[in-house]
Amino acid sequence: MKTLPLLALSVFLLTSSQVFAAEQAVTLNVANATCELCGPIVKRALSNVSGVLAVDVLEATGAAIAKVRFDDSRTNIAALITATTNAGYPSKVSQ
Repeated sequence: MKTLPLLALSVFLLTSSQVFAAEQAVTLNVANATCELCGPIVKRALSNVSGVLAVDVLEATGAAIAKVRFDDSRTNIAALITATTNAGYPSKVSQ
């Protein structure tokens, strides 16, 4: 019966990363967003990333600001930046 505790420990270790997952928020400065159609494209690109919970895009002159809430166990900031870049709108974390 030594296998039961070992099995229980294995299951715990495999699922423990979800226990420590947290909702995160980041603000991205999005370049090349110069028209009224750019904001919705950026929002859709970010919303399509698995783990994104909410996206709010504010348009500014020549750029946009995207506020993104996401589950850090399912995605990360690099994936968000990749999504906007692949849509034609390179972004970086707002300081």
